[in-house]
Amino acid sequence: MSTITTKQLRQNMAQVVRDLQKGKAVNLTYRHKVVGVLQPITMNRPALRRGSPAAILQALEALKNLDVPEHIRNDPRSLKEQIAELRNKKYGR
Repeated sequence: MSTITTKQLRQNMAQVVRDLQKGKAVNLTYRHKVVGVLQPITMNRPALRRGSPAAILQALEALKNLDVPEHIRNDPRSLKEQIAELRNKKYGR
């Protein structure tokens, strides 16, 4: 937990808010005494809007841990073309 003075709070409010949004708590001091604690609240975040930049970043992070088979990774065709071929095989087209 970090500690800041009331003067630092006034001067760096944006950074303190960013720290709170990241889940970090902050001790607030005035004249060398701790007068309070700024804590992030826990609340349910709304679901990310489909196709939003944040949703795409979250999906890409999830894909980093995905084990993609070698034959798919090395295929020169686009993923869309590969999926179309798999669907055709599945449904006998």
